[in-house]
Amino acid sequence: MSTQYKGSVLSSTEQATSTSSATGIWTTSDVMQAQQASTWPTLAPLIEYLVIAGGGAGGGAGSNGAAGGGGAGGLLNGFIATLSGSYSIAVGGGGAGVGNAKGSNGTTSSFGSFTTVGGGAGSATSVAASSGGSGGGGAQATNTGGSGTTGQGYAGGNGTNPASYGAGGGGGAGGAGVTGTSSFGGAGGIGYLNSTIYTAFTGTANIASSTTITIFSVTTGAIRVGTQITGAGIPTGAFIVSFGTGTGGTGTYIMNVAATATTSGISVTSSGVYFAGGGGGSSYIVTMGVGGAGGGGTAGSATPNAAANTGGGGGAAYSGGPTGIGGNGGSGVVVLSYPSYYPSATAASAGLTINGSAGNITPDTTSKSGYKVYLITAGSGTMTW
Repeated sequence: MSTQYKGSVLSSTEQATSTSSATGIWTTSDVMQAQQASTWPTLAPLIEYLVIAGGGAGGGAGSNGAAGGGGAGGLLNGFIATLSGSYSIAVGGGGAGVGNAKGSNGTTSSFGSFTTVGGGAGSATSVAASSGGSGGGGAQATNTGGSGTTGQGYAGGNGTNPASYGAGGGGGAGGAGVTGTSSFGGAGGIGYLNSTIYTAFTGTANIASSTTITIFSVTTGAIRVGTQITGAGIPTGAFIVSFGTGTGGTGTYIMNVAATATTSGISVTSSGVYFAGGGGGSSYIVTMGVGGAGGGGTAGSATPNAAANTGGGGGAAYSGGPTGIGGNGGSGVVVLSYPSYYPSATAASAGLTINGSAGNITPDTTSKSGYKVYLITAGSGTMTW
């Protein structure tokens, strides 16, 4: 290599380079030689992590009462500078709903030192709501919603007094649950809209005055449960709660709310996916128990379970409902995403379900252009880099 400058003084000796330091003035040729020798510093890629615990179950209402919605699982999202060695990973399960009683909290998820708290179960008619990552909603004789964990979620909404029979919605990762009223159960707290784990979705669709949307072309991205959907005739806050014939691309999907018009060929977009929304509360007067994925808390649903791998709180059952059983919380998820030039994982435990199969170390390179993504949806074990 040629002579280098050190401290702005011409020197006859080489200035050493390393992966963390290269002090001086360097020619292009010198830089290339150092890069080939792996002795030139490079910026460490930022590895994004998303860790979501299981959501809490919604409360089960008896024949003469209402119940609170389940709280969302705790959520942590951030960056680390590098992946090196083995990391313990666990994906929490959602709490189970029961009839005429309070169900169970969700369980914890973790990635290395990052651990999230399971969502709190919603109140039953006379049993207090539980605290958790986000708290469950309160109801009747025990009106206060459960508290959330700072930095991971919010408190559940309160119930009203016993005569009004209105229960609160569970807390979400993006906001507190809404207090119930005499005529309505409270809405679940909004979920967390993550716009960096997945490439934003754009495409075209047909809609009717219903919850079904038909995607017939995709420009970018893919649809998942929790994907935000915006477009003409689609209400604000709409998101996908389940697949119809579609599995990420063209096909039919079910939204949490009905479109307001019947229209063909509309442009639809999404800036991300909602995670960890609170479950909706119920009312003795008006049916409001709903599933918790992506914020939950809309009126009228016969299936109050939260979607898997969203960390959503289960919806509350309601007096006189088909079973009176509170909705199950959604299971948690762990997601890792980093630039594609960074090495892939070298090993993973068979007990972890990664990108759809046990112990899989092949990254997803299509969900986010230029990135490797590991979507860990169940189990516990280790991954190694």
